[in-house]
Amino acid sequence: MHKRRTGEESAASGDQCGCALCQVQGVLDMVRGIIEDLYKMFVPEAQRSSVEQLYKKHKKNVLERIPKLPTAVRTPDIDILDLGTEIHLTVDLPGVKRDDIEIDLMPESIEISAESKTEIEREQQPYARRERGYMGYRRKLDLPAEVVPSKAKARFSNGVLEVTIPRKEPVQKAEPTRVEIKDTDKLT
Repeated sequence: MHKRRTGEESAASGDQCGCALCQVQGVLDMVRGIIEDLYKMFVPEAQRSSVEQLYKKHKKNVLERIPKLPTAVRTPDIDILDLGTEIHLTVDLPGVKRDDIEIDLMPESIEISAESKTEIEREQQPYARRERGYMGYRRKLDLPAEVVPSKAKARFSNGVLEVTIPRKEPVQKAEPTRVEIKDTDKLT
């Protein structure tokens, strides 16, 4: 019998797949860099022009056969603070502009996605080596309490997104009670 996945399990699975693909892309980029270095070390400069001409001639055919990996997507780090009257989220989104962030808020969950569009524009540049690639962020998670999405507020500064959402039913925070610790020999 198959067990149905909850939304959170599916999102976590998707985040893991995205992270794994990001790691594979990083390894492929590293391998390409090593191959370029070896080419420069072992192919004499006099022969490079003929090899480069062959490469340029067949590059399109070879690249068409390689499957395109999806865009690298990272899971941003998030802190969630339940203050009793509101839920406060702090999300790290380095390298992203405010206009490139999307927040989809439901009474029980939130989805945050962002992408760095400046990296897309730079892709046309003639790189000698490229190790920093385009990066997107995506995270969907359940909130610890039901909230009022229409009253949410967000601000973004220096790569950190802060979202404040009022709880649907505010609760009083319980005051901690100090418990006295007794000697184990005299416990009754």
